[in-house]
Amino acid sequence: MSGNRAKPPSAHPPYRDGRRRGWARRVLPPLFALAAASAWGLPEDSAAEIRISAAESTYDATTGLAVLTGAVRLTQGSLRIDASRVTTATENGRLSQVVAEGDADAPATMRQRIEPDEPFVTASAARIEYAITEERLRLEGDAVLKQGTREISADVILWHIQEGRVTARSERPGGVTSAWRPEREPAAE
Repeated sequence: MSGNRAKPPSAHPPYRDGRRRGWARRVLPPLFALAAASAWGLPEDSAAEIRISAAESTYDATTGLAVLTGAVRLTQGSLRIDASRVTTATENGRLSQVVAEGDADAPATMRQRIEPDEPFVTASAARIEYAITEERLRLEGDAVLKQGTREISADVILWHIQEGRVTARSERPGGVTSAWRPEREPAAE
């Protein structure tokens, strides 16, 4: 979770009370403000201990791949993934990719805090592909992405985190839905 991140514009029109507006809320629709964070996860998440519980686990040290099945829970800092099957990949001793799959009874779920004072970003889908080093999240099959009052659902959601871009599509008409509560301007004193 490093690399060259897109820098927000430096000039932001202030609110009436003098606070600066976030560049994402000015440039992107309010729903996608959750996608415009400059980093995915808290800075300390990538250095936190990885904890995994599962009914069964197979690890291949030569490839760095682990396959876990049966009520899998993976945590690292504020990141938590729950699924019936999880495949992980590591690069240089760091978690680089996670693929989580649900089953007929429950989808795979994921949550992570982006900023300390913001609500968790949560995701659920039949399949979640989280490319950590590439900062990309792909949700497939009854996909839902939420943060606070912002939510989008579709058959497939692809979030390019670094770029602050979300693409959603569905095969059925009207299958992409979104909802958010507009922010209110501060009251004049």
